[in-house]
Amino acid sequence: MGKKRILVIDGDLDFVNLIKPVFEEGGFEVATAATSREGLGAVAFEAPDAIIVDLALEKHDAGFDFSKAVKADPRYQKIPVLMTAAASGESKCEFCQELDGYWMKTDDFVNKPITAEDLLKRVNNLLAK
Repeated sequence: MGKKRILVIDGDLDFVNLIKPVFEEGGFEVATAATSREGLGAVAFEAPDAIIVDLALEKHDAGFDFSKAVKADPRYQKIPVLMTAAASGESKCEFCQELDGYWMKTDDFVNKPITAEDLLKRVNNLLAK
């Protein structure tokens, strides 16, 4: 069996560069995209086993649109989607997977900052389900 493939969709290049080597060391191939449009193309091209998508890509809620599009497509709806966001704190915009996951169309949700190691654990947990 080959390596698992993860697709990371985030416009924050520093964040992507931080988590990419941790996922590679964890046995993943890592594909990246910076926008939801690039991400949708990459889902078809890369055939990821899991997706990490940021909430605020080219607009403040583009991650929601991306997740809804993936989960609406029968070809991709079983791919676990973990959404990240730096939306808590001063913005007073907080989300919770247990309460909001049904309408966000995500399988997990975490607020940034999060360590790359913790993110890797969460993705591995999603893949183990």
